[in-house]
Amino acid sequence: MEEKETKVYSVTEITYHIRRLVQGDPVLAELLIRGEVSRFSASGAGHLYFTLKDENCELPCVMFRAEAESVEAKLEDGQRVIVAGRIDVYANKGRYQLIASEIKPEGLGDLYVAFEKLKKKLEEEGLFKEEFKKPLPAFPKRIGVVTSTTGAAVRDILKILGRRYPIADVVLAPATVQGDQAPPTIIEGIQGLNALGNVDVMIVGRGGGSFEDLWCFNDELLARAVFASEVPIVSAVGHETDFSICDFVADKRAATPSAAAELVVPDMMEIMNQIYSMRGLFEDEMTEFISRYRDSTVTLRSQLRPGILLDLVNMNRQRLDEVHMNLTTSQKHLLEMTRQGMEKLGSMLDAVNPLATLDRGYSVALKLPQKSIVDGIAAVEVGNDIRLMVKDGDIECEVKGKKEVDRWQKS
Repeated sequence: MEEKETKVYSVTEITYHIRRLVQGDPVLAELLIRGEVSRFSASGAGHLYFTLKDENCELPCVMFRAEAESVEAKLEDGQRVIVAGRIDVYANKGRYQLIASEIKPEGLGDLYVAFEKLKKKLEEEGLFKEEFKKPLPAFPKRIGVVTSTTGAAVRDILKILGRRYPIADVVLAPATVQGDQAPPTIIEGIQGLNALGNVDVMIVGRGGGSFEDLWCFNDELLARAVFASEVPIVSAVGHETDFSICDFVADKRAATPSAAAELVVPDMMEIMNQIYSMRGLFEDEMTEFISRYRDSTVTLRSQLRPGILLDLVNMNRQRLDEVHMNLTTSQKHLLEMTRQGMEKLGSMLDAVNPLATLDRGYSVALKLPQKSIVDGIAAVEVGNDIRLMVKDGDIECEVKGKKEVDRWQKS
């Protein structure tokens, strides 16, 4: 009996044979896989690499840049996702892997569907159009902030505003920025700052968080309140990669609350540097101007005979020198007064900071439900509800009585 010859394959041959088998399987060509993300990384070219795993197995995955750019969810280790794609063999390593085309967080699918539905609806209504975006003022006098009073966002905003532009007033409208109760408080803050009538620009937002944490900023009523605001609004929700419906409706979108603070005010130091630069240019122009006329005076003197005309020329030369010195002195004095005035305004800003006032033991009374400031007994009636804001919380009260007192009457 003739012995059958056994064929010997190369690694490449058998690998590509397996790859053809995998690519020819219709089940593996288009499928959805549920798993937990691990070993996630993004390459400099924009490709995403991660492993999907469950209790028993692991599956290497890759999503190339063209598809990765459409992923709205922020991937991280431990996140449970549903991935659409196809199985292929990476020949260089001799391993199979999932070529991902779409990734959605498991459990957040309904939220993403609702997000896209509302986004499409408002976009069709024109709420995102550039023609409705209001410009931000170059030098705002009063800045409104709608956010939580306990988060890091408000501290970052106040710190940056105080450093860059201390002469502006800051009005804080406390709001809840997470959960089902958040949208009404944010809307109330926006409408309250509009009612003041003297707020030039407004920051609305919060620090980073998960998609669910930021969901309150995808509320339809909040979006319409942002659109209806007479005061220009800068939306600052989450981090740079986070987007909300509020971002699309607002007049400007900032990547973070800190970036929003930098966006709404100029840098006072840059303004001072520009003033100093302009002063230098002015002095140069004046020096050139005076030099030209001094040369003309010298020329005229050489052409004139000694006498009255020569004395007149010399007197004019002296007057020009005096004007030059006076202008230089006046410029220095004006700049010094400007600097002192800015420092004084900065100190005044610190003194009237509402948070600092509460820290010194004072309280602010607000009439409910309007939340208007109680600045005298005429602002309330017996039986009205009021809220006392103190440094560590709010106290709900009812007016039991009132009487007029002359606080400044001499004893």
